[in-house]
Amino acid sequence: MRWQELSGRGRGIRLHVRRVVDPPGRPILLVHGLGVGGAVWPAFARRLSPALAAVAPDLRGHGQSDAPPTGYTPADYAADLAELIQELLEPPAPVVGHSLGALAGLALAEMRPELVDWLVLLDPPLDAELHNPEVPEVNRLRHAPLGELEAYLLNRNPGGGELLAQSLAAMFRQANDAAFEALLESTDRVPAAFDQAGRVQAQTLVVQADPRTGGVLGDASARALVEHLPNGQLRKIEGATHALHASQPAAVADAILSFGGYTSSVASGSR
Repeated sequence: MRWQELSGRGRGIRLHVRRVVDPPGRPILLVHGLGVGGAVWPAFARRLSPALAAVAPDLRGHGQSDAPPTGYTPADYAADLAELIQELLEPPAPVVGHSLGALAGLALAEMRPELVDWLVLLDPPLDAELHNPEVPEVNRLRHAPLGELEAYLLNRNPGGGELLAQSLAAMFRQANDAAFEALLESTDRVPAAFDQAGRVQAQTLVVQADPRTGGVLGDASARALVEHLPNGQLRKIEGATHALHASQPAAVADAILSFGGYTSSVASGSR
């Protein structure tokens, strides 16, 4: 698989973008979660190829993209993604978002429905009863002495190994403080997103991680979210962590491909 790195257009900023150029496939926008970047997607993107060719931007304030001092709501991210789709993809495009990226994807589908063909929300943080303890802890450790964040990440995911912990720590430290602060300070995220979901007309798949292993969307909230979506479906992946595309990549890829209308024989190029 061959990737290209380039600069794309956001709303008044430039976004760093990774995209698959070989093998060719239908472009699909993959939107990462808080604090990391498009660099988290390449291994997973192989599972979508050759039918779907990943386009993976760094959101504003993340990775190598511009980091304005303000503008870190889901609507701000969505406005950037709208510009990017029009410049680099083939609208309407399929969109997959994880966690914060799911919030951005939901906002995009509501704001600019003509740009989104279908939408996949990977464990969106939309449960008022469940909170991800990693967000405030990672935010604190980003400013701690070198090594403390790496040790925390390795302890949380020992199977990932030291190299993964070091890679994630580097991305977390690079992220803009304002991006973390905006998510930590938001108090009306859940009701606002549920209201927004009611206006999203795109076919939408909610992929729920397992709350017993770190998922942040409980069963009742997952069902309620799908009920709010006019064209929503739900798939729960037992045993998946919040970063379910990393812990259960085969199951998540199967869910996306099946939802998009691609069969299990997609590896041979059929649909």
